[in-house]
Amino acid sequence: MSADALHPSAAAEHDAGLCVPVAMPPDTDPAAVSSVIQAIEKALVVMVHARQGEVIAHADHLAEIATGLLEPSSELMEDRVQRMRTLRQVFAEGDWLTSEQLNSLQDAPPKSKSQPASDWKRRGRVFSVSRGGREYFARYQFDAMYEPLPVVREVLEAFGDVADPWVLAAWFYYPNAWLAGDDGGALAPKDALDRRDEVVSAALKRRTSYVA
Repeated sequence: MSADALHPSAAAEHDAGLCVPVAMPPDTDPAAVSSVIQAIEKALVVMVHARQGEVIAHADHLAEIATGLLEPSSELMEDRVQRMRTLRQVFAEGDWLTSEQLNSLQDAPPKSKSQPASDWKRRGRVFSVSRGGREYFARYQFDAMYEPLPVVREVLEAFGDVADPWVLAAWFYYPNAWLAGDDGGALAPKDALDRRDEVVSAALKRRTSYVA
């Protein structure tokens, strides 16, 4: 497969410059090819702009490019570790249902075990997260008959699109500064779904405030 097919941005720039074919090692992970190509492009820019006799002076810069490709920064690692801690806590301390369980809890369960959960999610009435290759739905999204609470749809619309549904799960789980409990402390959105106006407003404020 050509580099152009794996890295479209490179193909778009070839018309403006010289194209140099590069052979990848046979054991290269296909998923990493795009990142490798980007690193090579950056290295070439450094070398091309280096005047005669200055290539050695840029060796450290080239090494940084290669090292950055192979070793994530400490800040990135800490961020990923913190994210995993958050996910574990949200999942471990929550009540989660699979689509099969929701199916069995219906008065008239559809033949397809993925229904009605799949349809509810498609229509924006509930959200789900993935863990261990399985899909889970937070119990607080449903009423006593295991039908989606109407307020959940409104909260999801107010919250807006998110690439990572775990962001939603964390938002529902942790105490929110915009929601005050009876004791005056912050209340988690999942515990305030009976206060429609307040919880929807909290979701809207997330878009325009640094406060969760």
